[in-house]
Amino acid sequence: MSIDGCNVLILDEPTRNLSPLSNPAIRKVLQSYPGAIISISHDRKYIKEVCTKVYSLSENGLQMQSSFMIGEK
Repeated sequence: MSIDGCNVLILDEPTRNLSPLSNPAIRKVLQSYPGAIISISHDRKYIKEVCTKVYSLSENGLQMQSSFMIGEK
């Protein structure tokens, strides 16, 4: 992964298909990333540890979640 010179990352399922040992390292690198990250993920641990704002797309449109865990209200 190369993140030099970027200030916005667009990631699609960044933790999918990685070994269980790689996931914590990827999350740690992304947590310390100084720019913006736009990502799509179903990985709840990734969402909780890396994301500061979470939006969900439903039949009602795009909505910001008040909680970081999917399904919580």
